[in-house]
Amino acid sequence: MTFQLISEEELHRTLGVTSVEISSSALGGKVLGCSDEWFAGSENLIKPGPAQSMTGQYGPNGALYDGWETRRHNPTHDWAIIRLGPAGGGRITGFDVDTTTFSGNEGPAAAVYGAYLPHDDKEIGPDDEEWEEVLPEIPCGPFGHHIYAFSDPNGTKSAYTHVKLMMIPDGGISRLRVYGVIQVPPVGHGVGEKAVHGHPELNTLDLAHVLNGGRVVFTNDQHFGVGSNILLPRRGRDMSDGWETKRSRQPNHHDWVVVRLGEPGVLNYIEVDTIHFLGNFPESFVLDGCSFEGPGDVPPDHHDLKSSNWTQLVSRTKLGPEGGAQQNHHACAVYYVPRRRD
Repeated sequence: MTFQLISEEELHRTLGVTSVEISSSALGGKVLGCSDEWFAGSENLIKPGPAQSMTGQYGPNGALYDGWETRRHNPTHDWAIIRLGPAGGGRITGFDVDTTTFSGNEGPAAAVYGAYLPHDDKEIGPDDEEWEEVLPEIPCGPFGHHIYAFSDPNGTKSAYTHVKLMMIPDGGISRLRVYGVIQVPPVGHGVGEKAVHGHPELNTLDLAHVLNGGRVVFTNDQHFGVGSNILLPRRGRDMSDGWETKRSRQPNHHDWVVVRLGEPGVLNYIEVDTIHFLGNFPESFVLDGCSFEGPGDVPPDHHDLKSSNWTQLVSRTKLGPEGGAQQNHHACAVYYVPRRRD
């Protein structure tokens, strides 16, 4: 595997539209254990959103930080083990080792190992033989993002369910963001899948759900909110947990987002949830669909509403504030009848 250091701008153009942050606690990621967390807890590594400054705030052990910070003078390395959110893990495409809240006490270097243990009844320790190197030791500086993407467009060849972050030798890391592609779950194991007894090919599930393999692959504008938020589990906690674009007064203006479903299917149900958007909800929406098997993830004519490759599934429909009735659905839940998966 080969990897390269990329900028934050490149992150948004590459990993940000082709991958999912599979380590995030928003997707069920969990820190299972760590070697030390004297100054700041390891659970901060996978919190959603950017790390926040806590300058001037102190606790019984010293200054407080929004990140993971260990004691000084570790002669080897500190470690933290993270169970990735998707039940079946994901194929890793890149990392962001974020030290934005640490300066002078940041971890000087880091490395990441991966393991595949889909059955959570088996525990894994820091020295177990299942670990294999995914990201070799990389230098880390203060107050910055250290973003690495795999040069191979397929990223790592194997799926991983767990990662071990090694901080060498000690110090602080604000966030570890593991980017990857979630595998489509087997029949009967999708999130929210509804089974039809004796006819698994008629099971229904949300193929746009991020944990069922759905991904946002293009967003024309995300000035106030990230487009990929619309596929997250649960309803949004506040307005920042949805997709919001900047305002426009141009005639016939529209914004759009392209979702690549986990696999092809037949439309059965759609919910558009505008919770928390009271005075800034969309006036209306249109839903189009297409079958695209070409190179890349984004259909080349995704911006052309009149393209013959797109079929209108829902005509222009007015929206209102705080719409969406089902509590376990977030911004946009699209249900499909999937094909049989052998």
